[in-house]
Amino acid sequence: MTMIVPSLSPSAHAALAARLEDLQAQRTQTAIESIPPGGSGDAADHAGNVEALIRLGELDARIAALQVQLQAPITEAPAAQVAEIGSLVTLRFSDDDEDQQFLIGLVEQAAPGVEVITPTSPLGAVLLGAQPGDELTYRVASGASMTVTLLEIAG
Repeated sequence: MTMIVPSLSPSAHAALAARLEDLQAQRTQTAIESIPPGGSGDAADHAGNVEALIRLGELDARIAALQVQLQAPITEAPAAQVAEIGSLVTLRFSDDDEDQQFLIGLVEQAAPGVEVITPTSPLGAVLLGAQPGDELTYRVASGASMTVTLLEIAG
């Protein structure tokens, strides 16, 4: 049985590492806020403490998931031939003259200045497996058809 080992492009790895750092900072701040003031207080103080503990649990789960994802090997590849999860793609929408860059991946992979297209979205689904130069059509939530051209794949 062959096991498929996922890999990350350098840009996807950097985006995940930045997100992990942000979540760890949020966790530290939430932990500080969850410490009860002097051990006394009214029911509202204790409710806030419970909410902070729930938030800590959520942050811990997201941090653990990112730590697992970051264990994937980093692949330094020449210009990619097909779009895949972790690809940084340059697109031109038919109704826009400006080129736009997006990362195909998880919301957790978002980095400042880079928007993420999830692979399960209508646009993400048509991008997976596409090659530079492909003109792709997909349907948005309203039912309208949109056309986009994949110009470049950078990892």
